[in-house]
Amino acid sequence: MTFSKLIERISEEYNIDILSQEENSEIQNVAFLDGRQNPAAKNTLYFGYDKQLAAAKSFPAHCILAGTGENILPFSPEGNAALVPENSLFSIFNDIKTLVESTRNDGIYTELTTLADETRTIESVIEAASVKLGNSLLFCDMNFKILASSDSYPVPDPLWIENTKRGYCGYEFINGVKSMQCVRNTPQTTAAAEVTCPISPYRKLASKVFHNQTQIGFLLTIEGENPFLPFHFEMLSIISHALSYTITCYTPGLFEGTGLYHDLLYEMLIGAPLRDIQPRLKKLRFPSRMQVIFLRPAKYMGQQHLNSLACKSLKTSIPGILVTCHKKGIVGIIPLDEEEDPGPGILESLKALCQKEPMQIGISNCFTDIETFVRHYDQALAALEMGQKLGSEEPVCFYQDYQIFHLLSEVKDTGRLERFCHPALSVLKQYDRENSSQLYKTLCVFIEKGCNIKLASESLYIHRNSLAYRLNRITGLCRLDLTDINTLFLLRLSYFIDRYTK
Repeated sequence: MTFSKLIERISEEYNIDILSQEENSEIQNVAFLDGRQNPAAKNTLYFGYDKQLAAAKSFPAHCILAGTGENILPFSPEGNAALVPENSLFSIFNDIKTLVESTRNDGIYTELTTLADETRTIESVIEAASVKLGNSLLFCDMNFKILASSDSYPVPDPLWIENTKRGYCGYEFINGVKSMQCVRNTPQTTAAAEVTCPISPYRKLASKVFHNQTQIGFLLTIEGENPFLPFHFEMLSIISHALSYTITCYTPGLFEGTGLYHDLLYEMLIGAPLRDIQPRLKKLRFPSRMQVIFLRPAKYMGQQHLNSLACKSLKTSIPGILVTCHKKGIVGIIPLDEEEDPGPGILESLKALCQKEPMQIGISNCFTDIETFVRHYDQALAALEMGQKLGSEEPVCFYQDYQIFHLLSEVKDTGRLERFCHPALSVLKQYDRENSSQLYKTLCVFIEKGCNIKLASESLYIHRNSLAYRLNRITGLCRLDLTDINTLFLLRLSYFIDRYTK
């Protein structure tokens, strides 16, 4: 209940003088001023005497003061403040305490489920619940993937700030949390429990979230500006029930597509060492030849959308694909035939999928050992990112086409790369500028086509004789021997560097 609503409810019975009324945030608790509120909780309404604040530098966000008649307030109050007769202070405290406690729990569940009916998203419920708590709030699945987090109250704990940015927790971090005694002792109910980590100064409360009588994740709130009070434990459990309602009614597909392969691949992606997952790897069957594919939609629309895309569209397009979700995209293992990588049917299906929904796709090189899965995921991700960086118009990018650019990206100072370019490129660019010619492009195409006159002339849409003339002009200007393999290699590398840096 807000300050204005509380004042409206009790003003019919008591004389109240409003000193200031600015914020209209939710009040979750009431307390007496005892000199230890430093800083004062922003969601608590404080009661005391005006003389208690005589030496104070600031007011609490919400306070009701008993006037002593001495008029000794040091400054005009900010936020919400009211003055009441001294003989009414304790009666007003008791009445407001009853109002806050009676409306807090039932009102929160109703408000959150009503919001869920209006928005049909877990994100809106988490955001509203965070405001009620007065602290940050996270919703994670059983793999510690962060499905939603609050914006109004950002995460204050450095241990979780990085997790929130990435959208998931690392394997070692997860094992560390699961090994904590307080975590192992949490009940199999929605009852909130304190799960504070000994290496972090921030207190934390967690509540399990259930769907169809199975735990699907947990809520985590981290103490920030507002210290934890008993009502926070009650409220977190209520939020868990409201979130279960939202998932059941509006996002049941959020947890589709999970299974042994899904969980194992995901653990490998977040850093699980082979020694921990080797026994499970041996029990599962993987293709004899495979490639990793990484799909990332142009616009991230939430985990449920990714699950739907992976479980329905992608599995229909590529029979036998194994998938998991990671970094706001879909990671999959494509099974390959013994002869082709991958077949034209798969490529056509992927391009058709990109026409339905804008996305970028990266595909790794072929591999045979599942233990190298993460390395080949890195290749698929690099192909996607290099394709975007270089402005590829093709939605599907193969690592073999971008491997050299991935190598060049390891050089942090790209300016240093230009010193390794063959001087012929600068000569040709200058000549083209002065003569409106295309010798730079001609040499590039000629080398790309394997120094084949027929293929190069067709690609440039010029006669073979015209190409021969240009090549003679190029070798004369730059003093090149285009039959020397080392020269051709340096020229090819120089064109790669030029494309990457420009």
